[in-house]
Amino acid sequence: MLSKHLTNVIQNLEKRKYREKYNAFKVEGGKLVNELLFSGLTIEHLLALPAWIEQNQTIIGQYDVIPVTEDEMARVSNFQSIPEVIAIAQIPQNAALPTDIQTSLSVILNGIQDPGNLGTILRVCDWFGIRYVFCDAACAGVYNPKTVQASMGAVFRVKVFYTDLVELITRYTSPDFPCHGTFLHGENIYRTPLSSRGFIVMGNEGQGISPDIERLVSHRLTIPSFARSERSTESLNVGVATGIILSEFKRTEQV
Repeated sequence: MLSKHLTNVIQNLEKRKYREKYNAFKVEGGKLVNELLFSGLTIEHLLALPAWIEQNQTIIGQYDVIPVTEDEMARVSNFQSIPEVIAIAQIPQNAALPTDIQTSLSVILNGIQDPGNLGTILRVCDWFGIRYVFCDAACAGVYNPKTVQASMGAVFRVKVFYTDLVELITRYTSPDFPCHGTFLHGENIYRTPLSSRGFIVMGNEGQGISPDIERLVSHRLTIPSFARSERSTESLNVGVATGIILSEFKRTEQV
């Protein structure tokens, strides 16, 4: 039976301050929960409809699953349609190794405020093998339910850190470790030699990269438009742009 206390806790996980208070986040739906079960993250609670429990006996043996009714599930779910299972997982305490940073590409997010965009960027980073993503305090919460959902499980694999971006870039950037930034006006990414290591900064959805970060960018890049109409799209969604940028950086690597 789902207690009133646990119901309140799960409902409160919609808010960042309670996710930090309980050091926990919510994962909804069979596909994402299945990925969570194999992620190595600590799962505190599993709530499931009886049908899901019966169908997944082989993978839930070690967990104490709480059977719930559809009404109980509806009270703790964000979904319009009732999910078959919800998990509450501990927020992992990630660590970024300097040697890993210095020998690879990492993505820096400067004021990405939409949780859906953040989740999409994590999904793209996971696809292209990006190990670390660094965010500033203005970014959406990585464990916001909308971010988790949009990431399609990438949030379990890509390590995300909230930090002082100016300090981070200043500490690592050098002639051998460039800081790339994406702008409406910059070098054509399709004609520019790209490094196999360094930082790639993606800016706020409306304002772009902030002036204090822009000053630290050593390589300004742009994705040129091939549209022939003057009334074409003015800019790309930041998630789409991240995918194009990372594809170009990874294009010359051996798969």
